[in-house]
Amino acid sequence: MMSSKEAAHPFYRPLWVRVCLVASLVAWSALEWFHAASFWGIVTAAAAVWAIWTFFVTYDPNAAKDTNAGAGSRTPKSAREPD
Repeated sequence: MMSSKEAAHPFYRPLWVRVCLVASLVAWSALEWFHAASFWGIVTAAAAVWAIWTFFVTYDPNAAKDTNAGAGSRTPKSAREPD
């Protein structure tokens, strides 16, 4: 499972990335169910539900900003997003 620290990675901050990820999981699950592969349909449906929970219900967009502004950041302060 992905920890909350991993879910706060700046890659997941744009809404379109999270929507595409969830949409691809839902489409994959539908494809598995269409082809009568119920085991993989359940697995991908569970992954889709987990992604919805992680990226929309409990997602904190400010955590991604804080992670990017951490001590190990190589981006100069002047180049970061304004607070």
